[in-house]
Amino acid sequence: MLKGSVMIERSFLRKPEIPQVILWALLLLLALQPAASSAQGVILRTTNAPINVLSVSDIDFGNSLSSIWLFTVDIQAPAQPVSIVLVVDLNATLATGESFNPAIHMESHAFIVQGSRTITNLDLGKGKALPDSLYQEDASAKRIFESVGLPSGQLPAGAYDFKISVKIPGTDPPIATGEFSVTLSNPSVIDLLFPVDLDRYVSLLPMFQWQFDGTHSKLYVYEMLPGQTSVEEAVTGIPILTADLGTNSYQYPSAGVRQLHPGSSYAWYVEGHVIAAGGRDKLIKSPLRSFSVDAGPSSVSSLLDELERTLDPKYRPLFDQIRNEGLSISGSARDNGSTISGGDLSKLLQFLRNNPDAVLTVGLE
Repeated sequence: MLKGSVMIERSFLRKPEIPQVILWALLLLLALQPAASSAQGVILRTTNAPINVLSVSDIDFGNSLSSIWLFTVDIQAPAQPVSIVLVVDLNATLATGESFNPAIHMESHAFIVQGSRTITNLDLGKGKALPDSLYQEDASAKRIFESVGLPSGQLPAGAYDFKISVKIPGTDPPIATGEFSVTLSNPSVIDLLFPVDLDRYVSLLPMFQWQFDGTHSKLYVYEMLPGQTSVEEAVTGIPILTADLGTNSYQYPSAGVRQLHPGSSYAWYVEGHVIAAGGRDKLIKSPLRSFSVDAGPSSVSSLLDELERTLDPKYRPLFDQIRNEGLSISGSARDNGSTISGGDLSKLLQFLRNNPDAVLTVGLE
């Protein structure tokens, strides 16, 4: 039996937090903010799609195989006609450390701009509005792109920097330039972390956790009804909870949704969303998992496990000591000397997750 208690000294001075939805809105605004450059009276602006996956066809400007919008170039020129060439350079720094500068270099045939003209990646390539006069691919980059991209349909993970410029035919220095970058994470799987599959000692207010590198996720939780013998059967019904999230964790709320019940079993999964070129929303579904809510006092023990996950790793030896000495939980949980319920303890854990700096000391008495 645990003869003492784990003491947590905490401060309730909370740091200002930026809501996750505002963060995503700011990121989207930055991704869509036009970049502009001008010289000799010509102004060039670029706008690109916010994405985290690309295919080989999306960047094959020479053959123009893609039907997906990736970027737009707005060119403003003086009132008199100007003959210019559009240049597209793509530099790639892969997650493996390999770098290609440039991986792709394309120059269009000369064309006339008078006043303004708008061009997208869909206008580039053979048989299009703006065919190329020069198209070069780094041989090593092409080999890697095709070896990874053709089987999976996605380019390798990494940073892809686009530089789009215009120049006077027969000259080298650009007279106007626009740049943008996209970072490809290529999420393809979702790993469910907690509750673990078939866990029979989950608290009434569990913290769902998973690993996913996409833009946002949707959590589904179902109650397994009498007569249902599989998670596949359970998820054909109506979920008791759905949540659209921009994070990889979710604390089951204490109000506003159907509450979990001790002794009952539940199925859950996560649906990941990936933004591809052209604004396409690709869905990735996790495996199905199930858990049961603890019907006895050991639910406090599962919350102690959650406490270990919540606190800084420097406190890991304390929990190792509890396990090594064969200590177990009995009695009640207390906060600042007052007895609290499992739900209150779960709320406390959520507070500590959101405010890790509030923990001053942790000890065993």
